[in-house]
Amino acid sequence: MRLSRIQIISGVGLLLVALSAASGAQDQTSPSQEERGKAINLVRAINTAEVRYNVNISHGNFASWTELYDSGLVKELQVSSGAEVIPGYHLDLLASPDGKSFMLALHDKKDGDGLFSVFSDQTGIIFLGAPPQ
Repeated sequence: MRLSRIQIISGVGLLLVALSAASGAQDQTSPSQEERGKAINLVRAINTAEVRYNVNISHGNFASWTELYDSGLVKELQVSSGAEVIPGYHLDLLASPDGKSFMLALHDKKDGDGLFSVFSDQTGIIFLGAPPQ
């Protein structure tokens, strides 16, 4: 079957319209600066709680999210004990088996794509991530 020029041009045009719509939708669902700041501050507070847990409670071990939550060190943050610690954000907090390190990631759950994420570990350095545009 041979495609005509009109069919090819129409197909390319539809593809461009679809890509443009997807790009516009992605911009509309990105978190605001205030939401981003809230996510960054939460990760900073969790880092601080991990250090306090390591030094004051366990004397050398970092905690899983359950251990950290149960310790009461994140009580003032008004977060949930589940994976969705604040509305719209999913937390992954992993402590190494020996307790000497941890990694955490807080992902925006809009549209299930994780449009914005904040990462950190025992170094305390905070990284921001988003899908390539």
